[in-house]
Amino acid sequence: MSNPATVIAAGGVVWREHRGDRQVLLVHRPRYDDWSLPKGKLNAHEHVLVAARREVEEETGQQVVLGPPLGVQRYLVRKNGGTAEKLVHYWSAEPTNGSEFQPNDEVDEIAWLSVDKARSKLSYPRDVEILDALEQALPVVATLVLVRHAEAVKRKDWHGKDTLRPLNSSGTAVAQRLTDVLAALGVNRLISSDAERCVATIAPYAASIDRHMHLWREISERGYDADPDGLRGLAERAWKPGRVTAVCSHRPVLPALAREFGLKVGKFSTGAFLVAHRLADGRLVHERFGPP
Repeated sequence: MSNPATVIAAGGVVWREHRGDRQVLLVHRPRYDDWSLPKGKLNAHEHVLVAARREVEEETGQQVVLGPPLGVQRYLVRKNGGTAEKLVHYWSAEPTNGSEFQPNDEVDEIAWLSVDKARSKLSYPRDVEILDALEQALPVVATLVLVRHAEAVKRKDWHGKDTLRPLNSSGTAVAQRLTDVLAALGVNRLISSDAERCVATIAPYAASIDRHMHLWREISERGYDADPDGLRGLAERAWKPGRVTAVCSHRPVLPALAREFGLKVGKFSTGAFLVAHRLADGRLVHERFGPP
């Protein structure tokens, strides 16, 4: 994504519908005396989606879930006596809960404004471009997060049934980190192959939200091998309106499963995932990520 000198940051356009009007949330930074969109740099080893959600919540007091991507800003900043490129990734961010805003040294004021007023108040044209992208990314009808299971014990090292083959220590760590990623996306529906390595990949998140996991044998390796046509009709069940659904499956199954879901998907490394949003106008907006 970057060279070592690049500064990576993430943020969001926080929006709500208020009395029939869409409003967005801006922040005022006293250090620069500017009005901007909430954002901040990634912590060490932090996933960009997790960072975007954290920075929004820290700067505004709003708990949010992330929606479609809105673009990436690229500009130069001063760093270690020189200059470096800064990349700021933005997503649509919808509040789920809010606490009372507490002014601090970084952000001393926030403001909910109509989109037109926010466009005039923003200090930087690059932020206006991100704000304008929001209109093209809403409304979202349904969201799918398609996941390849995390790294498992190698087949040659496992002497039991393949369906019971577990994650290895690296895979278990990825599954734990995936929890914060799925939370940032607001996943509220979970579907998995019935193989242990898939179940274990999203089980930590399921436990964190106390949510039942639906097990689909059709998307397991053995189920797909036995009946490739068993994937037909799953798209209608997976794309559930108003829900954010995570589906965890296997490398040999994912290309056919993606086609059934209407997605163009290449190779997945273990623990990698794709986030796809179906918009009201029928468009699909999607982005791919490596393992967290």
